Amino acid sequence: MAVTIRRLEESDEVEGFDCGDEPLNNYLKRHAWTNQEKVSIGVTYAAVDESSPRAVLGYFTLATSSVPRNQFPQKYVRGLPPYDLPLILLARLAVDKRFSGRGLGHAMIAEALKITLRVADEVGCRCIITDAYPDKVGWYARYGFLPLEGTTATSPQKMFLDVRTIRRALSSESSSAERK
Repeated sequence: MAVTIRRLEESDEVEGFDCGDEPLNNYLKRHAWTNQEKVSIGVTYAAVDESSPRAVLGYFTLATSSVPRNQFPQKYVRGLPPYDLPLILLARLAVDKRFSGRGLGHAMIAEALKITLRVADEVGCRCIITDAYPDKVGWYARYGFLPLEGTTATSPQKMFLDVRTIRRALSSESSSAERK
């Protein structure tokens, strides 16, 4: 299966999408396109199989946001101005159950991180942040996401990944590839 990740299109087939989480299913089916094209509050990216380029296998949504500086660990905000930090919000990420375990989540988070770096270069942002479901905290932690303070046990865990960390990781990956 050759997967492409691209912006959601109005003609994409989303009705058959089922990740097992009704709010995530509902967002893709009822709100993603409107939020992207009509009210400009987030952009949704679809993972599609090149042999069936309209059927959405997975998706993620990015938007801009900000978080008060005092919610971050001090070592990440030392020397920064005393106002809210601009960031990219990874608002949603889901894979259809039929395609789970095939690396789509990894491919989508990698693409979201690349987009974050491009945004940081063009307009500036300090990090990417997400609200991880309790059972997904470990998954995000594997990519380097760290928890923010102030989350309760019954709510999603706010987690962030500093742009400098993403740059270092991608730089070391490209250095390793060059040495091979």
